[in-house]
Amino acid sequence: MQTLLSQLLRDSDEYTLWIADENSKALLSAGIHFAGSLLSNRWDIVCAAEATGIPANFCDFELGSKGEKYTRIVYPVSKEKAAVHHVINAAAEVLQYGGELLLLGEKSSGIKTYAQKAAARLGSPKQLQKHGNDYLSTSVFHAGKTGVPLEDTDYTRLRQPEALDGLWSKPGLFGWNKIDVGSALLVRELPQCLPADNTADFRVVDLGCGYGYLSTQLASLLPSREKLYIQATDNNAAAILACGKNFQARNIHGTVTAGDAGSEIRTGTAQLVICNPPFHQGFQVEGDLTDRFLQQAARILCPEGTALFVVNEFIPIGRKAERLFQKVELLNKEHGFCVYRLTKSNIETVKYRAN
Repeated sequence: MQTLLSQLLRDSDEYTLWIADENSKALLSAGIHFAGSLLSNRWDIVCAAEATGIPANFCDFELGSKGEKYTRIVYPVSKEKAAVHHVINAAAEVLQYGGELLLLGEKSSGIKTYAQKAAARLGSPKQLQKHGNDYLSTSVFHAGKTGVPLEDTDYTRLRQPEALDGLWSKPGLFGWNKIDVGSALLVRELPQCLPADNTADFRVVDLGCGYGYLSTQLASLLPSREKLYIQATDNNAAAILACGKNFQARNIHGTVTAGDAGSEIRTGTAQLVICNPPFHQGFQVEGDLTDRFLQQAARILCPEGTALFVVNEFIPIGRKAERLFQKVELLNKEHGFCVYRLTKSNIETVKYRAN
């Protein structure tokens, strides 16, 4: 898909919008020539675009938020159907008359169905071309001929799914309307990782926070702790919106910030890191994601700090963590998940170095 996408972007004008996914990093790193602007719901992609001089907007697929009109929208389709439907709907509002919506994807992405839906929404005949293993759908916007909006699960709205016990979430997040089994297992191990001194400062970092489940559960275990500060971070714009809403609704002292696996957090500032790292990037399994989260956790923790990770049992986090942490403990293995406690340095070593 990279070759096809690269060609489409090079041939686009300054009024083209590129909706970029995680697979766009390679093109950005190669310094692709693109005259238009980029939009992404991923913080790292926006940072990579800005580093190459491409105007970029980090948001949750908020097309046309500044009143822009485009001649072309180029969109490698997302994994989540609600997001794709939302973008197709929005294209009918932000394309100039005769403007094009170009959807790209492999057969397994649902591209054939999306091509038909986009054509109907924009009032255009279906155009679908095969390029190797990839498909390109071209739909032309005809005002006055547009079809009814697609069902997008009311994509932009924050809501409180019944399964989340009052927490706010939204489409655009993995498992947005349920409690992740791995995260629930991690929460069970939290009490043994909390300090006994209830008066001391306690700074926690939630890496890859999602809608904030781990942070809110930790805060509920320490309801009277005045010096608890939680810094939650995620690469996904929908996560920032939902987690921020939950911090506000539950009066949690802390911040919710965008970042790439915790890249924006200062070194050596946390006593505890909690993390349920993703291992998928869109349609692909990304092998180095766990390594990046482990490296950032080790950097963020203070010398005597602890990290609590939960991962799928097939990820060899124990072996990966040994290079970065003094002590690696498997606390639980259940339902296909493993919970590990990772200690950066033991207390005896810290005291010895201080003397």
